[in-house]
Amino acid sequence: MERRNWTLVTEFILTGIPTTRALGGLLFLTFSVAYLVTVLGNTLIIILILVDYRLRSPMYFFLSNLSFSEILTTTCAVPKMLAGFLSERKSISTDECFVQSFFYFLSGCTEFILFAVTSYDHDVSICSPFHYPMIMTSSLCVHFVILSWVGGFLLILPSAVLKAGLPYCGPNVIDHFFCDSAPLFHLACADIRVLELLDFLSSLVLLISSLSLTVVSCVYILSTILKIPSG
Repeated sequence: MERRNWTLVTEFILTGIPTTRALGGLLFLTFSVAYLVTVLGNTLIIILILVDYRLRSPMYFFLSNLSFSEILTTTCAVPKMLAGFLSERKSISTDECFVQSFFYFLSGCTEFILFAVTSYDHDVSICSPFHYPMIMTSSLCVHFVILSWVGGFLLILPSAVLKAGLPYCGPNVIDHFFCDSAPLFHLACADIRVLELLDFLSSLVLLISSLSLTVVSCVYILSTILKIPSG
């Protein structure tokens, strides 16, 4: 098919969860409560850590960033899903779709890296308690958090740019409640094999690196605990 014959779509339809009008209202209420609890709970955690000087330690600093990441992840997807429960036409513009997808995967990737950083913090606090204040300085913690967000950004940036640059000429129905990568790829009027491979490799790098650091930290922690005399 020649490019001049393509009619590019300007919006996508999110099928989400098929519902009737009555069931849609019930699901809206249920997920609204869950969303508010998630956002308010994580916001409360961040506020408590900021105002209580006793919680100003590396562990709680990383926890506050995890809470912020959780708020961003849910906010990217859930409000649009809630609107779909009450709307007949569950549409989202292409620009809004790509922005939603970008920030959703940015916060998700960053969360994986932050979990690995948090496990390292636990490793140092248990295995080297006397050197912990000298190792986990405020400056190092800030750098860890910045590197987590930068790492997540760099991991998803190539895929996000290429995904937004693909031609979408219909159909425009996404069988999901948000703009996930796989359904978007299959709506493109182009060869997506390279893009799928890039997406797979970036996910693999993220999973292997973050899980490896987490497992190694857990092994060191367990080894240290087992060496403690039972008496």
